[in-house]
Amino acid sequence: MSVAYITAYSLVLGFVAPLQQMLLSNVISELSVLFLPHGVRVLAFYFLGWRAAIYLLPASYLMMLLTAQAGVSLDPWAPIVSLVSCYLGFALITRFLPEGGSQQRFLRWQYFGLIALLGSVLNSVGNTLLLRQEFDFLVAAGYLIGDMAGFAVCLVILMYGFRFARLLTTVNDA
Repeated sequence: MSVAYITAYSLVLGFVAPLQQMLLSNVISELSVLFLPHGVRVLAFYFLGWRAAIYLLPASYLMMLLTAQAGVSLDPWAPIVSLVSCYLGFALITRFLPEGGSQQRFLRWQYFGLIALLGSVLNSVGNTLLLRQEFDFLVAAGYLIGDMAGFAVCLVILMYGFRFARLLTTVNDA
C-alpha cells in the first residue's frame, strides 16, 4: 500500500499539479483537483482496516516532505488528519452497514463510494481548518472535489486492472 500511495502522490506532484497550475492558476497550490492518494487511502482502509495506517503514515510523511521541497507548505498534522478521516469514514460506514459490518461488505462495491465520500468530507473539514485556521467553504469544497475525483479515477483503474487480469487468466487457460 505504501508503494501505491507514493506512486499516486508522485503522479499528483509530477503531472496533475503542474497541469493544474498551468490550466487553473487561480486554484491554491495546496489543493489538487485530482488527488489520487485519497483513492489509495480508501482502498487501503477498506481491505486492511486500521492496519492500513501502519503502511500509509510513513508514506504520507515522506510525500509531505517532498511536497515541501516543491515549495508547498503543509501542516505537519495534515497526514494524520487525512488518515484518521479516511479511517473514520471506513469505520462509520462499515458499522452501519445492513450486514452489520460482516465480511459480506466485500461483495458490495458501492460501499467504496460511501467510505470515500464520508472520509473526504471529514478530510476536507479537518484540513481546511488546519490550512486556514477557520472554516472556508470553497477550500473545503476543493478538497472534497479533488478527493472524490481521485477516488473515482483509482476505482476505474482498479476495475480495469482486475478486468485485464481476468482476461490474462482466461487467455492462459485456453
